[in-house]
Amino acid sequence: MNKQKQLTKDFFNDASREWFERTYDPAEQFLKFPGNRARMEIALSEIKNLSVKGAFLDIGCGTGQLVIELLKKRVRATGIDVAEKMIEIAKNNLAKEKLSFNPNPNEIFAVMNLAELGKTTAHYDAVTALGLLEYLSKDDELFSVLKKNVKKDGYAFVECRNKFFNLFSVNNYTESTAKTKMLAPLIREMAEVDKYSPISSRNIPAIQAEVSQKIADFLKESAGKSEWLETSIPKHLDYPQEMIRRQHTPKELEASAHRFGFTLKYVVYWHAHLYPPSFKKEFPRIYNKISFLEAPLGYTSLGAWMCSSFVAVLKKQEWKIN
Repeated sequence: MNKQKQLTKDFFNDASREWFERTYDPAEQFLKFPGNRARMEIALSEIKNLSVKGAFLDIGCGTGQLVIELLKKRVRATGIDVAEKMIEIAKNNLAKEKLSFNPNPNEIFAVMNLAELGKTTAHYDAVTALGLLEYLSKDDELFSVLKKNVKKDGYAFVECRNKFFNLFSVNNYTESTAKTKMLAPLIREMAEVDKYSPISSRNIPAIQAEVSQKIADFLKESAGKSEWLETSIPKHLDYPQEMIRRQHTPKELEASAHRFGFTLKYVVYWHAHLYPPSFKKEFPRIYNKISFLEAPLGYTSLGAWMCSSFVAVLKKQEWKIN
């Protein structure tokens, strides 16, 4: 196992105990942005909108929430992860659900890496890979397995960190993008970003109005409530500095996917950052709640510059790949 893979595995084993509370926020405290919940809701929504049926696999399933939600809908879903402790928690989470058809956690969740999956004969109608690609050294590591294990006309839902966000965030990623002289190409690529969104930019004003009303209602409701003004946020496990977390644009992901027989249908951006870091530091719970309410904007090209990640919807095509 190379260093990057070992770092990733160790990190998620170490983070496993706090991962569910931190990234799904079941109590809706918004002490941290519930990233896994946000991208899970996108995946569930698009699976429903596309009427995807059959066998599902969640690669990098973590604590198992997406698989469990699919099982609740009587969907044939399973999950794999490289982190043994994550799988242990996933099995426990499923056992707690006490579903009527009594699925066996040991048959639903397994410790397995991509190389091991690629050696199996299993085929799926849909595969989700949320929070996975950024930790891999090359896109081919994922797409070579998807090519083999996804059925013809099947779907893949792949999440990526959004490289366009570097134009807006003005952080370390912006600096490194400038040093490699990639800012200008990134700006040029922004010119065609609208074609990757499922909702036309013409609809942005109406969606903005709807989101603004939701935010206004929330602020009115939360005004004066001391819990929303809380600034004492618990310290969470930090990513190791040497751990690689790659970024993509939709066009870059499209090129990688195409080489392995997948067409990029559209992307949905998520985790909006419309307010400065000083606001987040002063009012973290309000900041995170507002970011969550801004989710509908991610279905438009506006999300390309204001959101830090996106979920790509890919479909496996019939053409022969060389």
